[in-house]
Amino acid sequence: MIVITGGNGEFGRLVAGHLLDHLPAGKVTVTVREPRKAGPLKDRGADVRHADFDEPATLVRAFKDADTVLINGTNYGTAPARRAQQHAAAITAAAESGAGRLVITTWQDLDHCPMPEVSDYPATETRARAARTPVTIMRLTSDLAALVARDVRWAVAAGTLTAPAGQARITPAAVTDLAEATANVLREAGHEGVTYELTGPDPVSWDDLAALASSISDKNVRYQPVEDREYREHVTALGVPEAVVGMLLDYYAAVRSGWASSPASDLAQLLHRAPASTIEALRQAAAA
Repeated sequence: MIVITGGNGEFGRLVAGHLLDHLPAGKVTVTVREPRKAGPLKDRGADVRHADFDEPATLVRAFKDADTVLINGTNYGTAPARRAQQHAAAITAAAESGAGRLVITTWQDLDHCPMPEVSDYPATETRARAARTPVTIMRLTSDLAALVARDVRWAVAAGTLTAPAGQARITPAAVTDLAEATANVLREAGHEGVTYELTGPDPVSWDDLAALASSISDKNVRYQPVEDREYREHVTALGVPEAVVGMLLDYYAAVRSGWASSPASDLAQLLHRAPASTIEALRQAAAA
């Protein structure tokens, strides 16, 4: 039996859906904080169990009889210190429940990411590798395409793509491809002890994003690089809350430093096919 945490979130639902396409429903379990919201997965035959990262006892019960547990670490809005405690509790619960294998999602290009908002993930990886349960680490950022595509949507509305990205390039992958690759790892053997870097297949620049906005809007959208101060003023005028502005500036600083700029081949390997191009992943995210 495969247990997927966070089954009510977008990524968890997608992973569970891929598993249900290939496995008997009785082999797929999802854990959620609010079981009443998991109706579509339950209707497909998945076992829905209550579990909460903040209540370790619920995790041990939810992981009972699991062969493989996916710790779905895509709870990005949680503060790093709290998220570290949550993931540590899940890793411990998987071991205590007797699970034979652990798969955990962390963060793309983690070794080169200076963002304080994800400072907990390296320790989580270390803890997972030290657990007595064989582990596979999936370095992915399931909403990176959506984050990058926000620039595209704003550019479509404004006619100019304004961002403090400099001449950076970035490699987000389609969330559907990331979910399918994760589902394949969960249902296949031979991935124990491996860390996968899951990226889009080709880096794109903010000039490329402006071209994408142009193709969507039939406007001649140009990229206008700006400094942090000007960008802060720009998005504050759009009504973006100060806390979010700070996170966006951290993200752009990471982008300018070279984070997430190099494509890896792991996604294609796990999909057993070519993934969506990076531009196509962004087109899908902009339309969502």
